[in-house]
Amino acid sequence: MSDGTERDVVGQEVEERDITDVDQPGEEAGQFRKGGPGSANPNMAGGEASRLRERTRPERPLSEELAALRDHIVAAFGEGEGGLAVDAFRGELTLLVGPERLHELVVFCRDDPDVRCEMLADLSAVHWPGGKRVEKAAETTGWPTYEVEDVGRIEVDGILRSITHNHWLRVRTTVPDDDRAVLPTLTDVYATANFFEREVYDMFGVAFTDHPNLTRILMPEEWEGHPHRKDYPLGGVDVQYKGGVIPPPDQRSY
Repeated sequence: MSDGTERDVVGQEVEERDITDVDQPGEEAGQFRKGGPGSANPNMAGGEASRLRERTRPERPLSEELAALRDHIVAAFGEGEGGLAVDAFRGELTLLVGPERLHELVVFCRDDPDVRCEMLADLSAVHWPGGKRVEKAAETTGWPTYEVEDVGRIEVDGILRSITHNHWLRVRTTVPDDDRAVLPTLTDVYATANFFEREVYDMFGVAFTDHPNLTRILMPEEWEGHPHRKDYPLGGVDVQYKGGVIPPPDQRSY
């Protein structure tokens, strides 16, 4: 029904049950969502809840075309140390490569007749800050915590599209989030990389060697810092009347 409910008529009684939250046949709504610490169902361990989530996650393997494309590229570059790593999450092909082979891989994807990605459709980044954090061991009872220390990194993702073959793939590389955040420019391979790389430089602080004009593109040239990094201060908003100031989001009270 359009209102997301199912009605069962038994004699003169009408039983209404919400079916929008039922994740798979035979399981009532929220059966596994309520498990874990601080939940309404403390009898379900986090590991059990995690396994149930995995069981209900839709499987989306690579299409035959993308699987053949993956095998073709891996055969040319190899896997493991010094080669490629491959991710196929949700039916999307992602090639993970070290910074030293990024340019080589992109040139191959453009020039190889079976890949023939004529277009760099997008280039962006994600900052994963380093530091210590506390995690709960959800697979055991008692919910113990343990400390994990991460190394800060910036993932740079490029989306390559083939007009000839009508496929697309993602190329990903990772650099430290410090002064070593440097990659080779792709402007000699794709003209569209020019403004894309300037934006990544502006927002994340990743430098691109041999870029023809590596300057800020969104922020003023004298701006300090890179706003899309997660260690960048949230800041507030100056209100130009009555002398008020809107505090940063993490300092507001609602």
